[in-house]
Amino acid sequence: MKTRGMRNFFILFTIIVMLLLQSSLASAEPQNGYHKQGLFNLQFFVNISWGNETQTPIQPRETREVHLIITYGVLHGVFGRMLLQILEGRSFPIRVSIEDKPDWCTAWISLENITGVIMPNQILSDVSLLSIRLNEGAPLNHTLGIVKIRFTIDDMKGPFHILTFIEGYEQHVQLAFTTSP
Repeated sequence: MKTRGMRNFFILFTIIVMLLLQSSLASAEPQNGYHKQGLFNLQFFVNISWGNETQTPIQPRETREVHLIITYGVLHGVFGRMLLQILEGRSFPIRVSIEDKPDWCTAWISLENITGVIMPNQILSDVSLLSIRLNEGAPLNHTLGIVKIRFTIDDMKGPFHILTFIEGYEQHVQLAFTTSP
C-alpha cells in the first residue's frame, strides 16, 4: 500500500511540475506565428496527394474530377505515447475547404468534413473528390488555373477545455490545371 501511495504521489508531482513548466514557458513566447507544442507533445498531421488527373488540359463545360488522398495521423513524443493509448479510437473532424479559385471556373469538394480516428502508431488515409468545371467565358490557350485548398484539424482539448491534449494542424495546398487550346 505504501509503494502505491508513493507512486501516485510521484505521478501527481510530475504532472504539477510539467504544468508549471508549461505555463512559465508560455509567458516567454513570441507572438508572431509561434505554435507551441503542448503539454504532451502530441500533434495532428495531414498530408495531401493526388494523381495526374490535371495533366491534360480541361475543356470548356467539362467537369474534371481529382481524387485527393488525405493521409493523417498523430505525432507523439515520450510523454504523449501514454496519452495517445488512452485516446485511441476517439474521433476528430478534418475540414476541407476551397480557399481560392479562378473566377472563370467552378470548384467543389465532395467531402468537406471527414471524420478521422486516433490510432496510435498508424497513418490512416481517406479520399475526397475535387471537381473543377470551366465556365463559358473561361480563357483558353493553356491558361494556368490554381485551386487553393485548406485542410484543418482543430486542437483536441481535455476535460473542461483547459488543457490541449493534441495540437491541431492546418495545411494549404495549390492544385494547378490548364485550360485546353
